[in-house]
Amino acid sequence: MRPTNRRILDAAMQLLVKKGYRATTTKEIAEKANVSEATIFRNFKNKQGLVEALLSQHSANRNRIFEQTEGDLYKDLLHIGTCLLEELEQRKDIIKISFREPAMFQDVINHVTEYPQSMKQLLVDYLTSMGEKGAIQTGDESEHADVFISMIFGYFVHRLHLGDRVITMPQEKMLEHSTAVFVKGITAR
Repeated sequence: MRPTNRRILDAAMQLLVKKGYRATTTKEIAEKANVSEATIFRNFKNKQGLVEALLSQHSANRNRIFEQTEGDLYKDLLHIGTCLLEELEQRKDIIKISFREPAMFQDVINHVTEYPQSMKQLLVDYLTSMGEKGAIQTGDESEHADVFISMIFGYFVHRLHLGDRVITMPQEKMLEHSTAVFVKGITAR
C-alpha cells in the first residue's frame, strides 16, 4: 500500500472511532492525513470507499488456525481461543465503529460478524471430529461452539468497553482458566 493511502486510512480510522461516521468529514480526514480532499476522492471515491478499504485490510486465514491443532482438546481450544482473541484485537477499531453506529453500517456489521461466524463453523467441524473420536459428548457441537465463541467474544467486548475494571484476570490466565472449565463441561464421561 502506498504511504499516502496508509496515512489516509489511518486518519480515517482515528476520526471514525473518535467521532463516528456521520460526524467525520472527508475534509477532516484529508487535513489529518496531510493530503488534499481530492486525493481521497481520487483514491477512494468517497467516505464509504474509505470504510470499504478499512474493512478489506483484515483477512484472517482461519483454516491455518485449525491446521495447527494437534488432537489435544484443551491445547487446541486454547490455541483457537487465543487466535480468535488476537484477531478480534486486530479488528478492534472496526468493531468500535460498528458499535457506535450499528444502524448505519450494515456492511461493517456483516464484516465484523463474518469472522466469528466462519470460526464457529470451523469450530463445529473440529468438535464434531473430536466427538467422533470419543473425546467429547456428541450432538451439541453447534451449541458448544456458540458457548466457546461467546466466552471469548464476551471477554473481548468487556475489555473493549470497561478495560480491567471488573474482570481483572490477565488475558492469558482468563484463556487458560475458561478453556479448562469449558473442556471439563463438554468432555465425554
